[in-house]
Amino acid sequence: MATSYEKVKKSFFSKPQSPVILPDGLVKEFFESALSEFELELYELNWNDDKNEFEGNLKGSEINLLGRLMYIAYLERENDRIIKLTNIVGKDVSLTGLGDSKKYTHQALSDQNDKAAALKYMLKNNSFYDEG
Repeated sequence: MATSYEKVKKSFFSKPQSPVILPDGLVKEFFESALSEFELELYELNWNDDKNEFEGNLKGSEINLLGRLMYIAYLERENDRIIKLTNIVGKDVSLTGLGDSKKYTHQALSDQNDKAAALKYMLKNNSFYDEG
């Protein structure tokens, strides 16, 4: 049984605390970004773009990491949006955000990056001894 894109998408949507309405195309871009990062740092997952599923069954940890990497892509976009909204400086007006939204978003992004790094490390095949 193959693992579908929907299963990874559910993992992603379980991460944001508030209901987020995102266009399907943007969510797919988050997925593509997560998949490419996963495969660059770990190993191939055999994604079939025509069937919109993986060739084999993914482990829960792999699905979780893909969802988390998608969430990181979302947080990076959200962080950029907040920075742009809270730092409006013009000829006649200057608005700078004094709220904590930048700080909280940046902290959430940092936390998710740390968790993703730990998951990547756990999924790597580590060999501390040669079997030669």
